[in-house]
Amino acid sequence: MEHPLDRWFFIIHRCRHAFMRVRLGGRDVEPRLLPFLYHIQRVDGLRQEDLSLEMGLDKTTVAHAVKRLVGLGYVSRMIDPEDRRCYRLSLTENGISLYNKLGEVFRDWNKGLFSGFTEEELQIQEGFFRRMAENAKNLAQQEASDARP
Repeated sequence: MEHPLDRWFFIIHRCRHAFMRVRLGGRDVEPRLLPFLYHIQRVDGLRQEDLSLEMGLDKTTVAHAVKRLVGLGYVSRMIDPEDRRCYRLSLTENGISLYNKLGEVFRDWNKGLFSGFTEEELQIQEGFFRRMAENAKNLAQQEASDARP
């Protein structure tokens, strides 16, 4: 059975993607790939395996996303000279340009999304979401451990 909050999460998620597509108009990157750019930008030369761990995603999902970003020209993938089994990831010039644009887009999204809330309401809301995120992590970890043979 659907929880009443599911609907609101879905609407916010869908609207955020639509907002991003419009604001990044002319760019061929899907909004679902943007978090990968953020993580790669934070650590130049990030190992693809570490990206998987940081994002809590399986290696196959990360490999597909990285392949797409490399194909679009936003990320470069180089074999690690110290461990030829690993890839090191960096943003290209196009990737850096997109990343810089994202800061402005996210600021505008957040400004609009949280419009009309008091500072106190925002702090309360942040507390709720922090707890929900912890619950989500715990649920995912529990499911993963239950699924192991």
